[in-house]
Amino acid sequence: MAEAARAASGRSVFAAALDAAIPTPPLDVAAWAEANRWTAGPRAGRWSHSLTPYLVEPMQATSNGLHTTVAIVGPGQCGKTAVAENLLLGSIDADPAPFLWYMQNDESVRAYVKERVGPMIDAHRTVAAKQGLRAVDSAIGFKRFRGMTVQFLGASPGNLINKTARRIVADEWDAFPESVGDPKVLLDVRRQAYGRDSLLLAMSHPDRAGGTRPSAWLRGIMALYAQSDRRTWWWPCPDCGGFSSPNPGAARHMELVFPEDASLDEIEREAALLCPCCGSHITDDQRREMNARGFWAGAGQTVHEDGTVSGELARRDTAGFWIVGVMSPFLLSGIGGLARALAEARRGYKAEGDDKALREVTVKQLGVPYERAAKVGAMDAAMLGERADEALRLGRVPRGVRFLTTFVDVQANRFELLTRGFGVGAESWVIDRKTIPAAPALSAADWDTMIAAAAHAAYPIEDGSGRAMKIRALGIDSAGEPGVTERAYAAWLRAKRMRLAARLGVVSGRDVWTVILTKGASSDARRLVVSYPDASRADRRAAARGEVPVMLYAPNTWKDAVAAQLAVAEDGPGRVHFPRALRADDEAAPGEFFEQLVAETRDSLGRWTKTRARNEALDLMVGTQILAHLHGLSRVDWARPPAWARDWDENSLVEALSSQAASTPQPALVAAGLPAPVEVTSSREARLRNLARRLG
Repeated sequence: MAEAARAASGRSVFAAALDAAIPTPPLDVAAWAEANRWTAGPRAGRWSHSLTPYLVEPMQATSNGLHTTVAIVGPGQCGKTAVAENLLLGSIDADPAPFLWYMQNDESVRAYVKERVGPMIDAHRTVAAKQGLRAVDSAIGFKRFRGMTVQFLGASPGNLINKTARRIVADEWDAFPESVGDPKVLLDVRRQAYGRDSLLLAMSHPDRAGGTRPSAWLRGIMALYAQSDRRTWWWPCPDCGGFSSPNPGAARHMELVFPEDASLDEIEREAALLCPCCGSHITDDQRREMNARGFWAGAGQTVHEDGTVSGELARRDTAGFWIVGVMSPFLLSGIGGLARALAEARRGYKAEGDDKALREVTVKQLGVPYERAAKVGAMDAAMLGERADEALRLGRVPRGVRFLTTFVDVQANRFELLTRGFGVGAESWVIDRKTIPAAPALSAADWDTMIAAAAHAAYPIEDGSGRAMKIRALGIDSAGEPGVTERAYAAWLRAKRMRLAARLGVVSGRDVWTVILTKGASSDARRLVVSYPDASRADRRAAARGEVPVMLYAPNTWKDAVAAQLAVAEDGPGRVHFPRALRADDEAAPGEFFEQLVAETRDSLGRWTKTRARNEALDLMVGTQILAHLHGLSRVDWARPPAWARDWDENSLVEALSSQAASTPQPALVAAGLPAPVEVTSSREARLRNLARRLG
């Protein structure tokens, strides 16, 4: 028994020595994957290049010895991470080398290693057999295999120094913290001992580029791609056979097209790829065959319409591959789902002016750098004033308006009020603009007068029917001079007792009220929150104890939204309309209202700062916009709108204006200069008359 053990031990030592003496053949990652890789999940089975043929050349570039850096740009769920996984598995199995794998943070590392790396190793017996047997050989961030170690690290400054490896993967490059500086510089140092035998594989969505033009590729993964041989994918039209590329900027760009004004369901059904050679509309089910006949071409090469290529690929140290969303076979609902997501995000941007969703869809689903449609913070007062429409009258509701919001800005000696009407696609109209003399820091009566007048105001609709539209929501700034906050909270509580402030329900997780106080928060605050401040805390001086709802918002974000709407020049979604009465009498000047709209500019850091003393008009526009959003503007299905956003004949906010109310408006309304109330029921009329007696 002992002799047999010694013999076996001797054979293993001899085998190990023989393995070390025999040169390891060069690693071909693509060939290794096709021969050995198994995949899990919905498409579990042996790896096949036929599903994602566009990944073959990137895999070859990681192991052909011609490049020390490979940059892969692409959306989520396109397979780019599989290139790194195949490089790792192939290295362990066939060409061991010290390996570093970086992700954006430690949480991402833990999730990825537990969910993907562990099961992936276990699924490959030849790879698993080479892993060390000690517990320390299989930790989350460190794994030891025969002839090599692998470290999985978050991309913190500390983790990017004092490490050495022949092969480095940098996953989600554009999500690395800004504090690390230029990752390429730091990671090049980590591999310099291996010289041209080293490899850096960087992959990411193109989050940090400024647009699709090469001049905007200054940061992130697109900066690496800009320095590379810039390969793009070319595939044939199934109708005419002409070759074009789905990459923006290509000489012949095959674009995703869909009926912009159709319903989202129709957009998903009708989405297609437009062949630039013959004009054919290519359907989703044709993409796999197109991919099978596709190929990469890069800088220095020209792809002719018949698919022939002239010129030599530029010889650069970095191989660059740009994958776009329409190439991926993993799209949840094909190119139709991609078109639907893009259309919905564009409509949300037009309605709200917030481009976050549009940016996410563009970068992470289309795989294309995002570029703002228009620069914000640079509007001209004269340009806006020229849009003022002679056909629109202050105090009147024009066709197109479905609901109204009113916002009140509090100044030292007055209330500034603006009412705005919203319609389909967030097209909007300025309905009213008032200045109400008051002492907000001192007078409770002034607050009661203003709230009663604004909450009950009803604006005649322009159809000759004698009907009027009530406001859907009233928002009031609760900050300002010392004493304003206390007066605002106390006034809101009185309004609630008078049933002027009522809770309507919950929209997007936020309480919705007919009357609500507001407050601008810090620039990095959440976009919109409805909270109930606890005034019992020592740092609170308001006259309520967690009872008063306050709408907290990030001013910079919402000023971006309004600026984007002001930039819409054509009638339709997002456009803002102004009555002629807002212009100055002097035709040569736009007027104070329009000057106030452009009283702030946005700097390169996204902060809005004043350029002139008065900016109330901009603040009022922002306030009315936030109120509309709070009540669900971006969620309205205009084919089946709620009762308060329907056409006038079915709109719950439109009611008959009583002749008595129109001829003898109440003292509170007269004092504020606002329209008369709507006569609805006898009980409501009684409450209004009682309120009028109290105020008057």
